[in-house]
This record gives sequence, structure tokens and C-alpha cells, in this order.
Amino acid sequence: MVTRDHQIIVHRLNWQRLWAISPEMTVTSLCWRPDGKALAVGHDDGSIAIHDVENGDVLRQQTTHDAPVECLYWAMEGHQSVGHEDDVFCYEDRTPRFFPSPPHAPPLPGTVSSFDMSGVLGHAAEDQTYANRKNVLRAIHERLYILCSGDRNGTICLSAFGVFPIGKLDIRDLSINGMTSDYNIVAKPIYRLLDASVQQVALSKDLRNMTVICSGVQSVASLHVMAGAESRATGLYAISIDTSLLGDRRKELRQVALQASKVEELLEVVEATVMVMRKHWSDAISSFENKFRTFSTLLTEHGSHVKPRDEFLSLLACGSASAALHQFLAASLGEAGLKRLAKSIDTAGRELHNLIAEHLQPAAELISFIIGELRGLSRWRSRLRRIGLHETLLEQAMENAGMLLIQVERLLRIVSDTNGQFRLFFVWLTKSLRQLNGDTGPQASQLPAIDSAGVADFLRTHFEKDPIGPHLAPASDELTMDVNVEEQARMEELAIMGGFADTKFLTRTLSSQVHRLRASCQEAFQMPVKEVSPNLRPRCMLLLLSPLPSLPPPSTVPLSLTYFETDSGSKMKDILLEDYICLRVQDDTNSTDQSSVIILRSFAVSGHCAPGGKGLEVFALQLEKTLHCIDLALYKQKQVILLVSEKDPEDTGKIVQTYLMMLQLEDLEFVALSSTSTHMSRVSLLHLCSNLGAVTVVGLNSGKVRAIQQVDAVPPLAVSASRGLACVFAGQRRALLYDLEEDEEDKDDDDME
Repeated sequence: MVTRDHQIIVHRLNWQRLWAISPEMTVTSLCWRPDGKALAVGHDDGSIAIHDVENGDVLRQQTTHDAPVECLYWAMEGHQSVGHEDDVFCYEDRTPRFFPSPPHAPPLPGTVSSFDMSGVLGHAAEDQTYANRKNVLRAIHERLYILCSGDRNGTICLSAFGVFPIGKLDIRDLSINGMTSDYNIVAKPIYRLLDASVQQVALSKDLRNMTVICSGVQSVASLHVMAGAESRATGLYAISIDTSLLGDRRKELRQVALQASKVEELLEVVEATVMVMRKHWSDAISSFENKFRTFSTLLTEHGSHVKPRDEFLSLLACGSASAALHQFLAASLGEAGLKRLAKSIDTAGRELHNLIAEHLQPAAELISFIIGELRGLSRWRSRLRRIGLHETLLEQAMENAGMLLIQVERLLRIVSDTNGQFRLFFVWLTKSLRQLNGDTGPQASQLPAIDSAGVADFLRTHFEKDPIGPHLAPASDELTMDVNVEEQARMEELAIMGGFADTKFLTRTLSSQVHRLRASCQEAFQMPVKEVSPNLRPRCMLLLLSPLPSLPPPSTVPLSLTYFETDSGSKMKDILLEDYICLRVQDDTNSTDQSSVIILRSFAVSGHCAPGGKGLEVFALQLEKTLHCIDLALYKQKQVILLVSEKDPEDTGKIVQTYLMMLQLEDLEFVALSSTSTHMSRVSLLHLCSNLGAVTVVGLNSGKVRAIQQVDAVPPLAVSASRGLACVFAGQRRALLYDLEEDEEDKDDDDME
């Protein structure tokens, strides 16, 4: 549940609180993933976060909208037939055959110590936490799950598994056939919906139909308008969207989404690893540079214009030190300070080597392998091009991934060489310091023999120029690396024999290459949205559900939308899907606050929207005069749950009792509008149902009724029904849980405050 102060609270059914968090952004919507292991939460800044239900951790968060996310809906791919011709796309993760477990992002220095009291157990716990996090994301990969999200600006986004975008639709840009009340009119007007705001969205299990309920101002976009019809009408509308492409290419989409999202995760590991390496090395090299910068100042104070490097070369060649150098080594630095500095550089070098070997290199190898698999799939153009898998873009991403592998190998070599040279330099400097101090004891003889040529090479090349830092610095086109003529000639020869077309890639830094790989992957992985979105088309009508006095619509209007499975009646035992729209409407002609509930069936798959459909059907539930519908929820097995209040006949402002009612939808005699509603122009759905005889009066003797416990005269606010339970929310963080499968006398209410 989400409280008014936007705190998310998750309880078990026994009211054991699992966790409670207060996100920085205002919570505007939330939805359970069908397997119950994750929770999607929408925010007012347009972002959507996927939370682990067990601990509340954010598994993935991304900004997919430019406006507050008003509604969320998880659609789970239904049961699939076996032996179908496209079973080649039953995804199998082949990386475990060739690679160890994927690496995870290392912690930043200072946040989690790599050498804590638990030692290896600390790493094991960290790895287990990471594995659990990935298991939550991977738990649904046997089927395609699509997260549908709608925002206040009328935009609907579709993402596979909630992490990989596959489609986008703007309701305000659609041209839709009108359907107000005259369903058999020959020349239907073409409308646009201005100021559209998505209220609810639902996607069928076969992924072929999507029903959208949104508020907006209807505007005529064509000249074919009925005489006398209003050009604009503010109201609540239903739109049916053809998503057949998702159903036809569901297995291809699943495989592409899984592999592309893996690449995205591994790129995050690469970027995080580079950031950690930059932090480790910059801290160590800054200490080194700061210490030896004081030597430069000391030389100036002694009136010398010689560079520190030349002073050290003179010490190496002649064995004698100037007064400034002697003062620096003996007084400013000292042997203890020299050892601390040497340890700092050595530790950073070892840490970099481990980060490359355990995180960066494995991630780069996995990225190359997965992109290679996607490139192979892209060559099946007849099936994969329609969902945005472009061979040319993946070829570019593959080349950048290969270049990254070479850059990683080069950096590993540079780190090893540099760490060895620094170690040699510090050993020589320690030995020289002892000689200058006249220390000829046993400790002086314990130092290894010095490679003078190696020390001289370090002083000339690496003493004043950091060989590692530029590779890890933030990506910049202005920062380039020196490449000798021999290496450049070798790259050009390899290009002729089928190597990388970009022969200048060695002049880039590692960070620049990671940036180029990220850009090429983003370009390739944005194509599914660009290819799929134009195929998400509205079907043949815009249905006015209820007029609204103004926009935005009142948030208290009860509304529910879902798909139910129904038997086709054929010998093949095929399962068909019917959409149900349920909403409360007020009878404007009645002076009392009497409310009714309109239920529409088969809107998305009706003959108006889908060829061969059986027709749109409607039925109305008119509550008795003393009853008022507070909220409603469509429930499994074709049931509707109503939360109603009973008012005092003598004092309509006083609520006597609140009830929970369950009605069977199959007991209602729906009327098909397509064949019986001719000449019913501009009539509200409630009056239309009344004229067609599709109305029944609902009282406390109808269906299954339970009295709701009331505390402090505060009436319940809302009801949510799923998995055999109805959760009734009241004021002041009060909620009651009811078992919908048992009678009132069989079980007491579970109450939480």
C-alpha cells in the first residue's frame, strides 16, 4: 500500500511488515508483477522503479516518461503450444557453457571494504546478494512479461520484463474512428483526443490486444461529422489498440529483450568498474604527485632550476645527491614515508589488476559474445527486422565491443608494467636513501639488486607522465593516446585482412571506447521501439464511456479494466480472451446521489474492432436508492467486487453501514450493442442500457454480501481484489483483509491498523 505521505509499505497476509520505504519522488502508481516477486512503482517525475518484494531493494529504475506515471499493468504471456515452427526462439542462455558467472559491479572505495573482518565470507555474502538480485530479474524469463505504463500526457510505454523498451504510443497523436452511441452509422467521424491522460491500460495474455481508458477532450479531425453533433466533448474514453505484432513476434522479442538487457547490465558493470579503478588510482597517484611536488618547491628554494627528474637521473648515474635532494629524501620524505607511498602505489596497482581480471575483462568478453549472438539473429531479416534488430547497427556494436577487448588487454599490460616500474623505482630510492644516510647494516644488503636501465627508463617515461590515469579519465575526444608507427601500420594491415575498419581506435582511451560502445548499443537497442511503435495502431472506434464536467477527472471515479479467459466452445479447447470494463456512473436526472455500475464486455475483440468479433456487449447495475458505490474491482473467475455504503433514508449524509458485495458476471444478461442500438444517437450508456432492458437493480440481497467493520465512523476508501482476497482501505492507515472464498460466518476479518 501507499500512504498519503507517499510511503510504500509491504505486508505479508498475516500483517507482518516486510519493509517500508519513502522514495524521494512522489508515488503515483504501483503494480504487482504476476509472479509476486517484484513490484513496479511509478513516480511523478516519469520514472519507474522495480522493487524486490522481499527487501524493497530497487532492482532497476529508469525514466521512461516525461510526466507522472498514472497507471501500471503487467501482462504475462499465456501458455504456449509445443512443437510450433518458431520454437527455435525458445531462449537458452548459452553463456554458462563458455563463461563463469557474470561479474558484478565492485563497490566504490570507502563504501564497502574489500578486506573486512569476515574476509572471504564478506565477498561470499556480497556475491550472494548480487545473485539474489539477478534471480529476481531472471525469475520470469521463461515467458515474456510486458510492463505497460501510462502517464498524464497520454503516453503509453511498453517494456519487456520492465527493463527493455519495446514500444511507445502517444494517444494525442492518434486518429481514431468515433463511436458515441450510434454504432451502425455509415460515415463514422475521425477524432483526436486532446489533453489525453491515461487512466488505465491492460494488455491481453496473447499480447494481441490492448485496451486503454483515458480522459480527454474529443476533437473532430475529419469533415465526416453527423449533423448537429458536437465538435468537442470532454469525457472518459475507451480505445482499443492492435498489438498483434507483439503476439506474432513474442518469442523473438523475449530473446532480444533478454540478451539486450544483459548487455545493458554488463555495460553498467564496465562503467562502474572503470569508475572504481579511477578512484583507486587517482587517490594513489595524487599522493605520489603531491609528495614529489614538494621536492620541486625545495629545488626552487635552493636556487636550482633543475627538474626533479634530472636530479634523480643524476643520483642514479653518479651516486651523489644535491643538498636539496638529500634534504627531501632524508627530512621531507624519510624511509617510513617512502614505504607508505610505495605501499599506496603498489596496493592501487594490485587493485587495478584484480578489477580488470575479475570484473572488467569478463564483462567485456560476455558483451562481445552476446552482441555476436544478436548479430547472428539479425541476419534472419524476415523475422527479426520487424522488431528492430538491424544487422548494420549490431555490426558496429560488435566492432566496438572487440575494440574494447583490445583496450582492456592493453590496459592490463600497462598496469602490470607500470606497477613493476614503480616498485623498482621505490626499491632503488630506498637503497639510495640508506646509502646517503650511511646505513651499511644488514637491512641495506637485504634489498635486491637494482636494474639501473629500468629505473632510468621509468624516470624518463613515467615519472612525470601518468601512464594509467588518461585511460581511466572521463571520456573526451580531446584526450588521445600516443601510438607508435609500427603499431599503426599493423592495425592498417589487419584492416585489409578483415580486421577493424576503424584503424585509429588505439588512439582512444579506455573510457572513450566504453562511451562509444555504450552509444552504439543504445542506437541498436532503440530500434525495437522505433520499429514496433508504428505498428501499435488504434482499432476502429473511440468509445465514450462517461461525460466529464472538466479535466483532470476526479480521482475518486471507480474504474476497473482487465481480461478474462473464456472457453471458445470448439473441440480444440482454445482459450479466448475477453476484455471487461467496469466503471461507476451517476444518474444526472436523479436528484439523489444514486449510483450505477456500467460493465462492458468484448470491446477490444468486438466486431467493431476486430474482424470476426462477436460484438460489444453492455449491462448496467443500478444500486438501490439507499446504496452508493464507493469503489469496485474486477476479480478472477469473472466476478466484480463492489464496495458500497448504505445511507440513512431520513439523513442521506449519514452512512449507516458499509458492505462488500461479490457479483458473478456470467449471471448478467449482456446485450450486444452492435445489432440493437440503431437510431440511439448521443445517449448515455446508462440510458442506453435502460432502453435495451440491460439493467438490474442491486441490493443487499444480491450476490454475496459481507458487512464491513467501521471504526470511528470512518467509511472505507477503496477495495483491491486479487488472489482470493479483498483488501479494504480506510482512513488513518487502516486496512481490512477479507477472504473472498469463505462465507462471513466461517472466518473473522483480519484487521491491521
